[in-house]
Amino acid sequence: MLVCSALMSVSSMTGQGFETFQNFPATGGSYTSGSFAGADGSAWNYTQCRGDKYIESPTPCLGKRRNPLAKIISGTICHGCRTLIFSYRQAFSTAVNLDILVNGILVKNVVSAGGSADTANMYSSDSIVVNQPGDFSIEFRQADSLNSGQACIDNVFWTAYQEGVGIGETTNEKGMNGDVIFICDDGKRIRVYCHNEDEKILSFFSMDGRLIREQRFSGPEADLRLDNCREGICVAILRDKYKNILAKIKLVLK
Repeated sequence: MLVCSALMSVSSMTGQGFETFQNFPATGGSYTSGSFAGADGSAWNYTQCRGDKYIESPTPCLGKRRNPLAKIISGTICHGCRTLIFSYRQAFSTAVNLDILVNGILVKNVVSAGGSADTANMYSSDSIVVNQPGDFSIEFRQADSLNSGQACIDNVFWTAYQEGVGIGETTNEKGMNGDVIFICDDGKRIRVYCHNEDEKILSFFSMDGRLIREQRFSGPEADLRLDNCREGICVAILRDKYKNILAKIKLVLK
C-alpha cells in the first residue's frame, strides 16, 4: 500500500529542504558574486560563480583559481540537518575537488575523474550524514585555491534532524497550490494530476537523502509504480521545467 501525506510548504513542518537554485541570477560565462532568495526562505550568497555551465539551468558553477575563493553558502536554515545530498558536474577538463561544510565544519569532500570526457557525467554526492541539530547553514567551496576544477552544483536535498513527525494517512491529497493532485493506490502505484501541460520533473527521495527515482513527463498526468522501492517513508517533489516546485508530499510505502 502507498500512503500519501501532503506537506503544505517547501520547507515543511519536519524541515526537509530542496534547493534547485531556480533563483540563481547569473547566466553568462563571467564570474560574479551576489545573492539570491533560496527555496528555504534564506538569502544564499555566492562568490566567483558563473551561470553558463549547468546541470538543470539555472545552476551555479564555482570558478577555478579565483580570488577570493569560489563558494556558495546558504542563509540560516532551521530544524537541523540529519543528511544532505546533491548533484554535481565537472564543467571543464580539471577534476572537481569540492568541500561541503555545515556550520563551518567539513562534512564531505567530493571529486570527479577529470579529463574532457568527464564533463558529460553527472555525479551524486550520495547521502552525507550530518546530524546537526538547531539552526544551520550549508556551504560549498573549492577545496584548493589553485587546482580545484570548475564545479556545477544542483538539486540540494536535506532532511531535518528529527523526522517522522505528523505523518497523516490519506489516499487523495492536493498539492500546496491546489493545482496538483496525488492519488495513491495499492501496489505502490501513484498517479499525479497537474493542470500544467508543460514538461515536469517528479523526484522521489528516501529519508536518508538518496534519490530513489526521477521521471520527466509532459501533459496533465503521470502514472507510475514504485515496485523496487523499500518500505518506509520517502518524499516526492514535483517541479516544472523552470525548476519551480509545484508540490511536495510525504509518501509511506507499506
